[in-house]
Amino acid sequence: MSELNDFIDTSKVYQIVTERFEAMSDSNGKPFQKMGNSIGMNPELIELILDLYNNDEDFPFEKMQKFSIEEILNYLQATHRYYLTKKLPEIEQSLVHIFIKYGQSHQLLASLAYFFNDYKTNLIEHIRLEERDLFPYIRTLIEASKESAEAKKTALNPDFSIKKFIEAHTPIEDELEEVSKLISRYSGNDPMPLPYKIFLNQVSFLELELRKHAIIEDYVLVPMAIELEKRLN
Repeated sequence: MSELNDFIDTSKVYQIVTERFEAMSDSNGKPFQKMGNSIGMNPELIELILDLYNNDEDFPFEKMQKFSIEEILNYLQATHRYYLTKKLPEIEQSLVHIFIKYGQSHQLLASLAYFFNDYKTNLIEHIRLEERDLFPYIRTLIEASKESAEAKKTALNPDFSIKKFIEAHTPIEDELEEVSKLISRYSGNDPMPLPYKIFLNQVSFLELELRKHAIIEDYVLVPMAIELEKRLN
C-alpha cells in the first residue's frame, strides 16, 4: 500500500478527497458548495485528510479530534455516498468491459466477477448498518448534547452502545486484497491486458480509500462519539 501512496500525487489525492462532496448535503440539508478550488468544508480538515492519505504510519489523530464530531461525521457520510454512487459503479463498468472483450478466452473472469459481486454485497451491507444504526445514533448524541439534562437522558438508547456496535462490526477492507492476488496469479509473467490493469488500479484505489476511511472512523469518530456518550450518561 505504501507503493500506491507514493504513486498518488497531491493533486490526485485532493481530487479523490473533495469530489465526494458534489451534490452532498450536511446534516441540516444544506448542500456542500464548491467555492473556487475548494468546497464548503473546513480547509484545515481537508489538509489533515490529505496528510493521512500520504502517510498514515505516524498520523497525529489528536489533531483531527480538534474538529467537531459533526464535521467528521459529515465527511464519513459523504464518503459512503461516494463509494455507492461513483466508485462501485465504475468498477462494475470495468468488469463489464472485461467480459465483453475477454469473456470467451479467460477463465479468471468468472471467479473475479463472483468475488467482486460478493464483496460489493458485503460492503453495501457494512455501509447500510452504519447508516441505519451507528451514524443516526451519533447524530442523536450530538443533538442531545445541545439540549437540557432531561432531553439528554431521553435521547440515549439503553439497547444500543457504540462499543457494542463496533465489536460486532467486522472490518471490510482486507477482503479486497484477494482481487489483486487473483489477477496476479492469472497474469504470471505475461503482460497484463489494459482492461485488467484499469480494473486492478480501481480496486487498489478503493482498498486505499477504505483503509483511510476506517482509520478516520476507528481512531477519530468512534473515540469522540464514545466520549460524548459517556458525558451524556
